[in-house]
Amino acid sequence: MDEIIKLLDKNLDYESHTIIDDTIFINTISNREEVICPYCGKPSSKVHSHYKKTFQDLPIQGKKVTVILNNRKNVLLQP
Repeated sequence: MDEIIKLLDKNLDYESHTIIDDTIFINTISNREEVICPYCGKPSSKVHSHYKKTFQDLPIQGKKVTVILNNRKNVLLQP
């Protein structure tokens, strides 16, 4: 399953999946250790908080697919 997730984005890792009724829920996590601040362009590895984002992908064997991304929000520490 990790190979399929890597096709979506190389910065995602597969955690688990669950099938409930006609939907497959795939849990993923970001593997980025550092991100670039969109405002100042500096790298940051300090985690500020966590959030989940979901999106739907194409069906697999007639079942809906929902990908759940567990992501970190990083904060830039000012010197």
